Amino acid sequence: MKKTNLVLCHGLLVLTLLGCASAQKEEPVSTDQLEAAVSEVTVLLQQADIVQADLLSYDEYVKGSDYLAKAQRGLSDNHETDYIQENATLGKAQFQQALGNSEARTPNAFRILEARKSSLDTGLKDNADLAKALANVDEDLRDETDDFARTLEPKEFSEFQKKYFALEVEAVQFRELDAVKIAIQKAVSQDAEDLAPETLRTALLDVSEAENLIAQSPRDPGVHQDSVTWARESSVLLTDVMDVILNAKGTPEDIALKIVQQNRELAKLSENVGSLEQNLKSTQSNLQETESALLLQNQELEMSSRQVRFQKAMDQAVQEFSDDEAAVYQQGSKLIFRLKKMNFASGTSTIPTSSKPLLSKVNDIIRFVGAEIVAVEGHTDSVGAADLNKNLSTKRAISVANYLASLAGGYKIGYVGYGESRPIATNETKAGRAINRRVDLVVTAKK
Repeated sequence: MKKTNLVLCHGLLVLTLLGCASAQKEEPVSTDQLEAAVSEVTVLLQQADIVQADLLSYDEYVKGSDYLAKAQRGLSDNHETDYIQENATLGKAQFQQALGNSEARTPNAFRILEARKSSLDTGLKDNADLAKALANVDEDLRDETDDFARTLEPKEFSEFQKKYFALEVEAVQFRELDAVKIAIQKAVSQDAEDLAPETLRTALLDVSEAENLIAQSPRDPGVHQDSVTWARESSVLLTDVMDVILNAKGTPEDIALKIVQQNRELAKLSENVGSLEQNLKSTQSNLQETESALLLQNQELEMSSRQVRFQKAMDQAVQEFSDDEAAVYQQGSKLIFRLKKMNFASGTSTIPTSSKPLLSKVNDIIRFVGAEIVAVEGHTDSVGAADLNKNLSTKRAISVANYLASLAGGYKIGYVGYGESRPIATNETKAGRAINRRVDLVVTAKK
């Protein structure tokens, strides 16, 4: 009997040691696996946004967003693997529950969801006050329907539809007129009511008219765009008039208006003079040579000048950028800037502060080239759904285009998002996916 017990103990000891050995041999979770896990939750968040799960399954949506944010921060700050995995797993479960709840509740909310989506499409959530107002209406709607356990009665539907439409109107007014109102408010703070009352009055009337037309038809720019343009022009005029008055204290409003008008006419005359001088030079050249010879010469000069500028730009890029930041190369008559290190956070389109110096250096080189048009092309790897990747790449291209525009480089800017459709490396490896996550700037130089 003792021998049997000894054998059993020996067997248990072996199993225990084998178990320990097995645990020690367990493969650590790689960074690629963690990134894929967080990316999967990010995709679920995007899907939740599409079905408006922030309304239909609020608690689960908020919890999922919190867990995802923790996982993303953990990934960027190199937290412990278990912390990142746990938050990604919890976030995934919450979003899956939110999607399931949304699918079940959509039939009872279908019509009001359409009204709410129209307000969201204006970019309403970009304004903190409007986002808070939206949250209040959403909460009332959930309470009224007991989390969409029933459909709205016609009168209830009408009331909530009006509330969402009112938010839509306010969001469009904010988007189109906020800068105008800020300019007017600045003028008021500078005592425009006393110094330039008529110009201020006109600006306020134009803003009111624009607001009223937006309220009538927020979804049709054809109805309100002219009035928005007038409001913007009125605010610029008010700013210019106040600048004249403040720089020369005691200047009456009517005199300031005349000075502004004269300055604008002088600017136009300067443009015309420059054009006339250029025409004169062209005429003189035509007198010296035949038209065909001049055309050929100009073409050769343009090509040579452009090629010299392209080569200098590429040489400068080699000095300015490291291999993992950007590359510049010529493609026919265009110059391509391939930005490899934009450092966008997973699933976002906000340009990190650390990447803005890179864009500033790129802008300097583009200005040197003498760019006429810059096309910003966004690309992603193949992780996630293709339509979501295309949407994300478009948003990132817009962000880069807007930032370049803010640098006032003097060239036209366009943008397009290609998503995962134009890979330049394999998506089967981390290195390949990193290469495919890029932003290309396609530069067309002036002739």
